Amino acid sequence: MSAETAAADWRDTKRYLWPLPVLLTGIPLLSWYLYADTRLEAWLWLSPVFFYVLIPIIEMAFGEDTSNPPKEAIPRLRDDPFYRWSAFSALPAAYLVWIVGAWYVANMDLTLTAYIAVTVANGLMGAGALNTAHEVGHRRDRTSINVARFLLCLCGMGHFRIEHNLGHHVQVATPEDSATAMMGESFYAFVLHELPGGFKRAWAIEKTRLGRKGKSAFSLENEVFLNTLITLGMYAAFVLWLGWIVLPYLLVGALLSNLMLSSANYIEHYGLMRPKRDDGKYERVQPHHSWNANHTVSNVMLYHLQRHSDHHAHAERPYQCLRHFDTAPQLPAGYFTMFMAAWNPPIWFAIMDKRVAEQHGYDMTKAYIHPKKRDRIMKRFHHPEGVMQAAE
Repeated sequence: MSAETAAADWRDTKRYLWPLPVLLTGIPLLSWYLYADTRLEAWLWLSPVFFYVLIPIIEMAFGEDTSNPPKEAIPRLRDDPFYRWSAFSALPAAYLVWIVGAWYVANMDLTLTAYIAVTVANGLMGAGALNTAHEVGHRRDRTSINVARFLLCLCGMGHFRIEHNLGHHVQVATPEDSATAMMGESFYAFVLHELPGGFKRAWAIEKTRLGRKGKSAFSLENEVFLNTLITLGMYAAFVLWLGWIVLPYLLVGALLSNLMLSSANYIEHYGLMRPKRDDGKYERVQPHHSWNANHTVSNVMLYHLQRHSDHHAHAERPYQCLRHFDTAPQLPAGYFTMFMAAWNPPIWFAIMDKRVAEQHGYDMTKAYIHPKKRDRIMKRFHHPEGVMQAAE
């Protein structure tokens, strides 16, 4: 059988699973309905229980999927509008959840814990919106850019497309990248420089671009400035409509969404670093500069975000075409499970530091290590000669 025939016969076994992330926006809506009907606050926690208890359990049953589409099938797969509109449908779904949730906290008689539960559910849905914005924000057509824009603005992350595409993808796995975590750095320390660092980098990129055109950084051509105004305008409209009671819901929900995105950034390149070439430039991004996971359930939930190596190698390749690399370092579990580990630094370090050392052949001079933790990490893990002897 020729390669062309094999490609023509190949079918995406996950094709009809890709709309599932959007359909799952019904979970918070269901939980809010059940609380209104029963007044049992436990229902309001359905979203975090589903994503961080049920998904890891379900994932163990479904296992991993390392299959790749044939190279010859990628153009057909890439151009299939089904995948494009599956992702685009996240836009109305995300706004529906945020609007219904805002009305809910303003009009229902909620205790403080119930208010918090609704806000948490909203933040988790916002995280899904940001993940979809990440996916479609790599496309260059105007529709995709605008879908990404309004998904990002909903969560106060209007700078992300610029920062991620023109900052992170250029500087990934180097000390210059605020979105690459150092070995020995906790998630909480990472967030303190990653979140403000991302905004500063995006602003600097746009300021430089507009400066070349002789325009002010405060021009509406500045995507960061314009999107920030859109977010402020939307939040002001919510407050005018429903009152000040919705402001904590909006701000905390947006913060939680941002922290979920930061969780992904934290685990994706932890401890990995590109070496410099003789000319002083960093080597090209390779599959071994990203942590990957092939766990089927979380990959469907996240539009193959976990096939991160291929994403960095081919940033404009859509999610349905991303491939597994045997040479890419693998996480022991899907992102939802690894997020929970990241939020507990001793557990994270126990799981991942040895894996970072193994990935570098125990030559820790190749790892990206927190300066204050370097001596301890080098003493514990740096013994490349032992690996060489074992190989002989």
